Amino acid sequence: MKSIYLTLLGVLFVAGQVMASPKDDKRKDGEQVPFTGSVVYSLPETGIQVTVEAEQVKFVHGPYYQYAEKYLGIPNAPSTDRETWKITNVSLETYGEPDPNEVHKASGPYASALSLTADGVLIGINSDVKSGKEDVSSSVYTPDVAVPDEPWPDRSMHSFLNEVDTISPEMYTAKTLQQKALETAHDITKIRKRKFKSLVFGYDKALPDGEAYNTMVAQLDKLEKKYVGLFIGKSYKAKHTYVFNVVPGAKNGKSQIVFRFSTSKGVVPTTDLSGKPVMLELDPNASLEKSNGQMAAVQPTTTPETSNSGLFYRIPGNAEVRLLDGTQTLLESHLTLAQFGKVAPIPEGLLNGNYSIRLHPATGAIQRIKEKNKKEIQ
Repeated sequence: MKSIYLTLLGVLFVAGQVMASPKDDKRKDGEQVPFTGSVVYSLPETGIQVTVEAEQVKFVHGPYYQYAEKYLGIPNAPSTDRETWKITNVSLETYGEPDPNEVHKASGPYASALSLTADGVLIGINSDVKSGKEDVSSSVYTPDVAVPDEPWPDRSMHSFLNEVDTISPEMYTAKTLQQKALETAHDITKIRKRKFKSLVFGYDKALPDGEAYNTMVAQLDKLEKKYVGLFIGKSYKAKHTYVFNVVPGAKNGKSQIVFRFSTSKGVVPTTDLSGKPVMLELDPNASLEKSNGQMAAVQPTTTPETSNSGLFYRIPGNAEVRLLDGTQTLLESHLTLAQFGKVAPIPEGLLNGNYSIRLHPATGAIQRIKEKNKKEIQ
Protein backbone atom coordinates (compact mmCIF):
# COMPACT_ATOMS: atom_id res chain seq x y z
CA MET A 1 0.00 0.00 0.00
CA LYS A 2 2.83 2.37 0.82
CA SER A 3 4.60 1.58 -2.47
CA ILE A 4 1.43 2.46 -4.44
CA TYR A 5 1.19 5.76 -2.61
CA LEU A 6 4.81 6.67 -3.41
CA THR A 7 4.28 5.75 -7.06
CA LEU A 8 1.32 8.15 -7.37
CA LEU A 9 3.33 10.97 -5.83
CA GLY A 10 6.09 10.40 -8.38
CA VAL A 11 3.65 10.54 -11.30
CA LEU A 12 2.16 13.82 -10.06
CA PHE A 13 5.64 15.35 -9.63
CA VAL A 14 6.68 14.48 -13.19
CA ALA A 15 3.42 15.86 -14.58
CA GLY A 16 3.98 19.15 -12.74
CA GLN A 17 7.47 19.48 -14.17
CA VAL A 18 6.14 18.96 -17.69
CA MET A 19 3.39 21.59 -17.28
CA ALA A 20 5.92 24.14 -15.97
CA SER A 21 8.52 23.45 -18.68
CA PRO A 22 10.57 26.33 -20.20
CA LYS A 23 8.85 25.73 -23.58
CA ASP A 24 5.50 26.79 -22.12
CA ASP A 25 7.05 29.78 -20.40
CA LYS A 26 8.46 30.94 -23.72
CA ARG A 27 5.03 30.79 -25.40
CA LYS A 28 3.52 32.82 -22.61
CA ASP A 29 6.20 35.49 -22.85
CA GLY A 30 6.62 36.01 -26.59
CA GLU A 31 4.90 33.56 -28.89
CA GLN A 32 1.66 34.76 -30.61
CA VAL A 33 -1.15 32.28 -30.73
CA PRO A 34 -2.76 32.20 -34.22
CA PHE A 35 -6.36 33.44 -34.39
CA THR A 36 -8.61 30.48 -35.04
CA GLY A 37 -12.09 32.01 -34.65
CA SER A 38 -14.49 33.59 -37.14
CA VAL A 39 -15.89 37.06 -37.78
CA VAL A 40 -19.28 37.70 -39.35
CA TYR A 41 -19.57 40.77 -41.60
CA SER A 42 -21.94 42.24 -44.15
CA LEU A 43 -21.55 43.76 -47.56
CA PRO A 44 -23.40 47.06 -47.96
CA GLU A 45 -26.51 47.88 -49.89
CA THR A 46 -26.96 51.44 -51.07
CA GLY A 47 -29.70 53.64 -49.68
CA ILE A 48 -30.93 56.89 -51.18
CA GLN A 49 -31.51 59.88 -48.93
CA VAL A 50 -34.12 62.27 -50.34
CA THR A 51 -34.07 65.81 -48.93
CA VAL A 52 -37.12 67.96 -49.67
CA GLU A 53 -37.46 71.69 -49.06
CA ALA A 54 -40.96 73.14 -49.12
CA GLU A 55 -42.40 76.62 -48.63
CA GLN A 56 -45.64 77.19 -46.73
CA VAL A 57 -47.66 80.37 -47.32
CA LYS A 58 -50.64 81.37 -45.20
CA PHE A 59 -52.61 84.23 -46.75
CA VAL A 60 -54.92 86.46 -44.68
CA HIS A 61 -57.41 88.55 -46.66
CA GLY A 62 -57.70 92.27 -45.94
CA PRO A 63 -60.68 93.71 -44.00
CA TYR A 64 -61.29 96.31 -46.76
CA TYR A 65 -60.99 93.89 -49.69
CA GLN A 66 -64.40 94.81 -51.18
CA TYR A 67 -63.27 98.43 -51.66
CA ALA A 68 -59.86 97.70 -53.21
CA GLU A 69 -61.00 98.34 -56.79
CA LYS A 70 -63.21 101.31 -55.94
CA TYR A 71 -60.68 103.29 -53.91
CA LEU A 72 -57.27 101.95 -55.10
CA GLY A 73 -58.05 100.61 -58.57
CA ILE A 74 -56.96 97.08 -57.62
CA PRO A 75 -59.38 94.49 -59.07
CA ASN A 76 -60.11 90.98 -57.77
CA ALA A 77 -58.74 91.44 -54.25
CA PRO A 78 -58.89 88.06 -52.43
CA SER A 79 -61.89 87.73 -50.13
CA THR A 80 -60.92 84.59 -48.17
CA ASP A 81 -57.96 83.18 -46.26
CA ARG A 82 -56.00 80.32 -47.78
CA GLU A 83 -52.93 78.14 -47.29
CA THR A 84 -50.65 76.98 -50.08
CA TRP A 85 -47.53 74.82 -50.28
CA LYS A 86 -44.92 74.30 -52.97
CA ILE A 87 -41.76 72.24 -53.25
CA THR A 88 -38.81 74.60 -53.72
CA ASN A 89 -35.88 72.15 -53.84
CA VAL A 90 -35.04 68.44 -53.76
CA SER A 91 -31.69 66.62 -53.57
CA LEU A 92 -30.42 63.03 -53.47
CA GLU A 93 -27.48 61.48 -51.62
CA THR A 94 -26.41 57.86 -51.19
CA TYR A 95 -25.39 56.03 -48.03
CA GLY A 96 -24.58 52.44 -47.07
CA GLU A 97 -26.17 50.04 -44.63
CA PRO A 98 -25.81 46.28 -44.04
CA ASP A 99 -27.41 44.08 -46.70
CA PRO A 100 -29.27 41.27 -44.88
CA ASN A 101 -28.90 39.10 -47.99
CA GLU A 102 -25.10 39.43 -48.07
CA VAL A 103 -23.88 38.29 -44.64
CA HIS A 104 -20.59 36.32 -44.72
CA LYS A 105 -18.11 34.74 -42.33
CA ALA A 106 -14.32 35.11 -42.46
CA SER A 107 -12.31 32.48 -40.57
CA GLY A 108 -8.77 32.03 -39.29
CA PRO A 109 -6.08 34.63 -39.96
CA TYR A 110 -8.31 36.48 -42.47
CA ALA A 111 -10.80 37.32 -39.73
CA SER A 112 -8.22 39.26 -37.70
CA ALA A 113 -7.40 41.53 -40.65
CA LEU A 114 -10.85 43.05 -41.18
CA SER A 115 -12.00 46.64 -40.66
CA LEU A 116 -15.73 47.04 -40.11
CA THR A 117 -18.15 49.91 -39.61
CA ALA A 118 -20.17 50.26 -36.43
CA ASP A 119 -22.97 48.20 -38.00
CA GLY A 120 -20.68 45.46 -39.31
CA VAL A 121 -20.09 46.43 -42.95
CA LEU A 122 -16.70 45.43 -44.41
CA ILE A 123 -14.66 48.51 -45.37
CA GLY A 124 -11.05 47.28 -45.25
CA ILE A 125 -8.63 44.34 -45.15
CA ASN A 126 -5.13 44.82 -43.68
CA SER A 127 -6.02 48.50 -43.76
CA ASP A 128 -5.98 51.33 -41.24
CA VAL A 129 -9.24 52.76 -42.60
CA LYS A 130 -11.61 53.94 -39.91
CA SER A 131 -15.36 54.14 -39.99
CA GLY A 132 -16.48 57.77 -40.14
CA LYS A 133 -19.16 59.18 -37.90
CA GLU A 134 -22.52 58.91 -39.61
CA ASP A 135 -25.06 61.69 -39.21
CA VAL A 136 -28.56 60.60 -38.30
CA SER A 137 -31.15 62.33 -40.47
CA SER A 138 -34.81 62.26 -39.57
CA SER A 139 -38.02 63.65 -41.01
CA VAL A 140 -39.46 66.22 -38.63
CA TYR A 141 -42.95 67.44 -39.43
CA THR A 142 -42.45 71.01 -38.25
CA PRO A 143 -45.38 73.13 -37.00
CA ASP A 144 -47.31 75.51 -39.21
CA VAL A 145 -46.18 79.07 -39.75
CA ALA A 146 -47.40 81.29 -36.93
CA VAL A 147 -50.18 83.79 -37.73
CA PRO A 148 -51.03 86.45 -35.10
CA ASP A 149 -54.45 86.28 -33.49
CA GLU A 150 -55.00 89.83 -34.77
CA PRO A 151 -53.16 90.30 -38.08
CA TRP A 152 -54.40 93.91 -38.49
CA PRO A 153 -53.62 95.82 -35.26
CA ASP A 154 -53.26 99.14 -37.15
CA ARG A 155 -56.22 99.77 -39.46
CA SER A 156 -56.24 103.57 -39.66
CA MET A 157 -54.52 106.81 -38.67
CA HIS A 158 -57.89 108.23 -37.63
CA SER A 159 -60.52 107.72 -35.00
CA PHE A 160 -63.07 105.02 -35.61
CA LEU A 161 -65.82 107.34 -34.33
CA ASN A 162 -67.74 110.12 -36.07
CA GLU A 163 -66.89 113.15 -33.95
CA VAL A 164 -69.48 115.95 -33.92
CA ASP A 165 -68.87 119.15 -31.95
CA THR A 166 -72.53 119.67 -31.09
CA ILE A 167 -72.92 116.44 -29.14
CA SER A 168 -71.09 114.89 -26.21
CA PRO A 169 -68.44 112.22 -26.84
CA GLU A 170 -70.73 109.60 -25.40
CA MET A 171 -73.08 110.21 -28.34
CA TYR A 172 -70.45 109.64 -31.08
CA THR A 173 -71.34 106.94 -33.60
CA ALA A 174 -68.95 104.36 -35.03
CA LYS A 175 -67.77 104.84 -38.58
CA THR A 176 -68.89 102.35 -41.15
CA LEU A 177 -66.44 99.93 -42.78
CA GLN A 178 -66.69 101.91 -46.01
CA GLN A 179 -65.85 105.19 -44.22
CA LYS A 180 -62.77 103.61 -42.62
CA ALA A 181 -61.69 102.14 -45.96
CA LEU A 182 -62.06 105.55 -47.65
CA GLU A 183 -59.95 107.27 -44.97
CA THR A 184 -57.23 104.60 -45.30
CA ALA A 185 -57.22 105.01 -49.10
CA HIS A 186 -56.73 108.79 -48.64
CA ASP A 187 -53.83 108.11 -46.29
CA ILE A 188 -52.21 105.81 -48.87
CA THR A 189 -52.49 108.58 -51.46
CA LYS A 190 -50.88 111.09 -49.05
CA ILE A 191 -48.00 108.71 -48.33
CA ARG A 192 -47.37 108.22 -52.05
CA LYS A 193 -47.40 111.98 -52.68
CA ARG A 194 -44.95 112.64 -49.87
CA LYS A 195 -42.65 109.89 -51.08
CA PHE A 196 -42.76 111.31 -54.62
CA LYS A 197 -41.95 114.81 -53.41
CA SER A 198 -39.08 113.40 -51.33
CA LEU A 199 -37.62 111.61 -54.32
CA VAL A 200 -37.80 114.66 -56.62
CA PHE A 201 -36.84 117.15 -53.87
CA GLY A 202 -40.19 118.92 -54.09
CA TYR A 203 -40.02 120.39 -50.60
CA ASP A 204 -38.90 123.96 -49.91
CA LYS A 205 -36.66 122.87 -47.07
CA ALA A 206 -33.65 120.68 -47.68
CA LEU A 207 -34.17 117.05 -46.81
CA PRO A 208 -31.66 114.96 -44.90
CA ASP A 209 -29.19 113.13 -47.07
CA GLY A 210 -27.25 109.89 -46.83
CA GLU A 211 -28.47 107.18 -44.45
CA ALA A 212 -31.16 109.36 -42.87
CA TYR A 213 -32.79 109.97 -46.25
CA ASN A 214 -32.76 106.25 -47.11
CA THR A 215 -34.30 105.42 -43.75
CA MET A 216 -37.10 107.94 -44.29
CA VAL A 217 -37.99 106.53 -47.71
CA ALA A 218 -37.87 102.95 -46.38
CA GLN A 219 -40.29 103.86 -43.57
CA LEU A 220 -42.71 105.43 -46.04
CA ASP A 221 -42.56 102.27 -48.16
CA LYS A 222 -43.24 100.13 -45.09
CA LEU A 223 -46.21 102.27 -44.04
CA GLU A 224 -47.69 102.23 -47.53
CA LYS A 225 -47.34 98.43 -47.79
CA LYS A 226 -49.05 97.97 -44.41
CA TYR A 227 -52.09 100.06 -45.38
CA VAL A 228 -52.38 98.61 -48.88
CA GLY A 229 -52.45 95.19 -47.18
CA LEU A 230 -55.74 96.19 -45.56
CA PHE A 231 -57.23 95.98 -49.05
CA ILE A 232 -55.29 93.19 -50.77
CA GLY A 233 -54.29 91.06 -47.75
CA LYS A 234 -50.88 89.80 -46.63
CA SER A 235 -48.94 86.52 -46.41
CA TYR A 236 -46.96 84.70 -43.74
CA LYS A 237 -44.24 82.38 -45.06
CA ALA A 238 -42.11 79.57 -43.63
CA LYS A 239 -39.64 77.08 -45.07
CA HIS A 240 -39.59 73.41 -44.03
CA THR A 241 -37.04 70.64 -44.66
CA TYR A 242 -37.82 66.92 -44.71
CA VAL A 243 -35.49 63.91 -45.07
CA PHE A 244 -36.57 60.47 -46.29
CA ASN A 245 -34.42 57.32 -46.54
CA VAL A 246 -35.17 54.74 -49.23
CA VAL A 247 -33.35 51.44 -49.83
CA PRO A 248 -34.43 50.12 -53.25
CA GLY A 249 -34.34 46.38 -53.79
CA ALA A 250 -32.55 44.97 -56.81
CA LYS A 251 -35.65 43.07 -57.94
CA ASN A 252 -38.72 44.89 -56.65
CA GLY A 253 -37.37 48.36 -55.88
CA LYS A 254 -37.70 49.95 -59.33
CA SER A 255 -40.49 52.28 -58.18
CA GLN A 256 -41.78 53.22 -54.75
CA ILE A 257 -43.52 56.03 -52.85
CA VAL A 258 -41.16 58.29 -50.91
CA PHE A 259 -43.76 60.67 -49.46
CA ARG A 260 -47.03 62.35 -50.34
CA PHE A 261 -47.54 66.04 -51.13
CA SER A 262 -50.60 68.26 -50.89
CA THR A 263 -50.73 71.86 -52.14
CA SER A 264 -52.89 72.69 -49.11
CA LYS A 265 -51.19 70.56 -46.40
CA GLY A 266 -47.62 70.21 -47.68
CA VAL A 267 -45.43 67.13 -47.17
CA VAL A 268 -47.39 64.36 -45.48
CA PRO A 269 -46.56 60.71 -44.62
CA THR A 270 -47.19 57.96 -47.14
CA THR A 271 -50.18 56.84 -45.08
CA ASP A 272 -51.97 60.19 -45.53
CA LEU A 273 -54.05 59.74 -48.67
CA SER A 274 -54.91 63.45 -48.86
CA GLY A 275 -51.56 63.99 -50.57
CA LYS A 276 -50.49 62.97 -54.06
CA PRO A 277 -47.72 60.31 -54.08
CA VAL A 278 -44.20 61.40 -54.97
CA MET A 279 -42.45 58.42 -56.53
CA LEU A 280 -38.81 57.39 -56.76
CA GLU A 281 -38.32 55.61 -60.07
CA LEU A 282 -35.15 53.68 -60.97
CA ASP A 283 -34.06 52.48 -64.37
CA PRO A 284 -31.01 50.16 -64.03
CA ASN A 285 -28.24 50.33 -66.60
CA ALA A 286 -28.86 47.03 -68.39
CA SER A 287 -25.62 47.05 -70.39
CA LEU A 288 -23.49 47.62 -67.29
CA GLU A 289 -25.42 44.95 -65.40
CA LYS A 290 -24.70 42.52 -68.23
CA SER A 291 -20.99 43.44 -68.29
CA ASN A 292 -20.73 43.05 -64.50
CA GLY A 293 -22.32 39.63 -64.79
CA GLN A 294 -19.82 38.58 -67.43
CA MET A 295 -16.88 39.84 -65.39
CA ALA A 296 -18.14 38.10 -62.26
CA ALA A 297 -18.54 34.88 -64.26
CA VAL A 298 -14.84 35.01 -65.19
CA GLN A 299 -13.97 34.74 -61.50
CA PRO A 300 -13.48 31.19 -60.18
CA THR A 301 -16.70 29.67 -58.92
CA THR A 302 -16.62 30.54 -55.24
CA THR A 303 -19.32 30.46 -52.62
CA PRO A 304 -19.27 31.30 -48.93
CA GLU A 305 -19.12 27.58 -48.27
CA THR A 306 -16.14 26.88 -50.58
CA SER A 307 -14.11 30.09 -50.23
CA ASN A 308 -10.92 29.68 -48.19
CA SER A 309 -11.05 33.27 -46.97
CA GLY A 310 -14.78 33.95 -46.95
CA LEU A 311 -14.05 37.49 -48.17
CA PHE A 312 -16.14 39.11 -50.88
CA TYR A 313 -16.66 42.53 -52.48
CA ARG A 314 -19.32 44.07 -54.69
CA ILE A 315 -19.20 45.11 -58.33
CA PRO A 316 -21.92 47.79 -58.11
CA GLY A 317 -24.38 48.71 -60.80
CA ASN A 318 -25.89 52.07 -61.57
CA ALA A 319 -29.28 53.45 -62.49
CA GLU A 320 -31.07 56.51 -63.75
CA VAL A 321 -33.06 57.85 -60.82
CA ARG A 322 -36.08 60.14 -61.13
CA LEU A 323 -38.24 61.76 -58.47
CA LEU A 324 -41.73 62.21 -59.90
CA ASP A 325 -44.69 64.26 -58.68
CA GLY A 326 -47.31 62.71 -60.92
CA THR A 327 -46.12 63.44 -64.44
CA GLN A 328 -43.79 66.24 -63.32
CA THR A 329 -40.12 65.34 -62.89
CA LEU A 330 -38.76 67.03 -59.78
CA LEU A 331 -35.22 65.65 -60.10
CA GLU A 332 -33.23 63.29 -62.30
CA SER A 333 -29.84 61.83 -61.38
CA HIS A 334 -27.41 59.00 -62.10
CA LEU A 335 -26.47 56.95 -59.02
CA THR A 336 -24.21 53.98 -58.25
CA LEU A 337 -26.09 51.29 -56.31
CA ALA A 338 -24.47 48.23 -54.71
CA GLN A 339 -27.47 45.89 -54.90
CA PHE A 340 -27.91 46.50 -58.63
CA GLY A 341 -24.55 44.82 -59.34
CA LYS A 342 -22.80 41.53 -58.56
CA VAL A 343 -20.81 39.93 -55.71
CA ALA A 344 -17.35 38.46 -56.35
CA PRO A 345 -14.64 36.89 -54.14
CA ILE A 346 -11.55 38.89 -53.29
CA PRO A 347 -8.57 37.21 -55.06
CA GLU A 348 -6.57 35.02 -52.70
CA GLY A 349 -3.35 36.57 -53.99
CA LEU A 350 -4.27 39.86 -52.34
CA LEU A 351 -4.80 38.25 -48.94
CA ASN A 352 -1.24 37.16 -48.11
CA GLY A 353 -0.70 40.15 -45.82
CA ASN A 354 1.30 42.17 -48.35
CA TYR A 355 -1.64 44.24 -49.58
CA SER A 356 -3.93 46.77 -47.96
CA ILE A 357 -7.45 46.84 -49.41
CA ARG A 358 -10.03 49.56 -48.85
CA LEU A 359 -13.69 49.12 -49.79
CA HIS A 360 -16.30 51.81 -50.41
CA PRO A 361 -18.68 51.92 -47.43
CA ALA A 362 -21.79 52.64 -49.53
CA THR A 363 -21.23 50.41 -52.57
CA GLY A 364 -18.87 47.66 -51.35
CA ALA A 365 -16.61 48.19 -54.37
CA ILE A 366 -12.83 47.97 -54.05
CA GLN A 367 -11.78 51.56 -53.59
CA ARG A 368 -8.02 51.14 -53.21
CA ILE A 369 -5.37 48.41 -53.25
CA LYS A 370 -1.95 49.30 -51.87
CA GLU A 371 1.07 47.02 -51.70
CA LYS A 372 3.10 47.66 -48.59
CA ASN A 373 5.92 50.17 -49.20
CA LYS A 374 4.82 50.56 -52.85
CA LYS A 375 2.45 52.69 -54.88
CA GLU A 376 -1.30 52.28 -54.83
CA ILE A 377 -3.16 50.09 -57.32
CA GLN A 378 -6.39 51.93 -58.25
